[in-house]
Amino acid sequence: MLADGGFSGGRIGYEGSAYFFTARNLQVLTRAMPNARFEDVDLLVNWVRTVKSPREIEVMRQAARIVENVMRVAIDAVAVGVRQCDAAAQISAAQIRGTEQFGGDAPANPPSILSAENAATPHASWSDNPFRRDTATCLELSGCRQRYHTAMSRTVYLGKPPDDMRRVAAATAEGMAAALATVKPGALCQDVEAAWRQTINRAGFSKPSRIGYSIGLNYPPNWADHTASLRQNDTTVLEPNMTFHLMLGMWMEGWGFELSDTFRVTETGHEVLADFPRQLFVKE
Repeated sequence: MLADGGFSGGRIGYEGSAYFFTARNLQVLTRAMPNARFEDVDLLVNWVRTVKSPREIEVMRQAARIVENVMRVAIDAVAVGVRQCDAAAQISAAQIRGTEQFGGDAPANPPSILSAENAATPHASWSDNPFRRDTATCLELSGCRQRYHTAMSRTVYLGKPPDDMRRVAAATAEGMAAALATVKPGALCQDVEAAWRQTINRAGFSKPSRIGYSIGLNYPPNWADHTASLRQNDTTVLEPNMTFHLMLGMWMEGWGFELSDTFRVTETGHEVLADFPRQLFVKE
């Protein structure tokens, strides 16, 4: 197609880090068009995609309606004695079922269900172990509509939460509010992270890793755009209709707590796409 279009001797960009563009693919192209100049443009297209169109924002709002339902299903499914894999099955069904108005897609990431000791480790998968009393379960899930994602994390505690858990939950919620209050056009990604970090530091906690990333259209194995990150020293300037997953994972020694939401940068501040309580969900 490139040759037929008259590009056989032109300058052609490719994404060297693309999951599904292999070294073999590049060899085939270079052999087929020996006079072309191939250059790795890395994340050029991803950076263009960081600012969403009004239609893209509307689809992400639909994904938000899906993830609200999904999280309700997930919290109900987490109960003493229930196998984690059975909860994952209910969550996956809810993700694809969507809402009465529109269906969902299978998200780029599978459901993240971190329970008991696994809650101290991000991105672990579920197991066939049952949920246990006096443990926390971190749920990082997404609604997906036409391949656009709106992600959300909440934490469920089975039993009476210890004081440390309640303190972390309160500090994380306060830190999220501070981070979101910083979001506006012209602010930098590092400004959002700094507001969060200063807030949790005052409460006696720290988190050296990033707290979010650009999100939107994607396919497995990952829903992140791999461009702008809410982290120290990221000087990306926020613009209207950028969308981020503000992911606050507090992974402690032997346990963890997660709280996250997806937001849009507006003309004057921010819009959190999903409407769901920001709290530690306790099931005694």
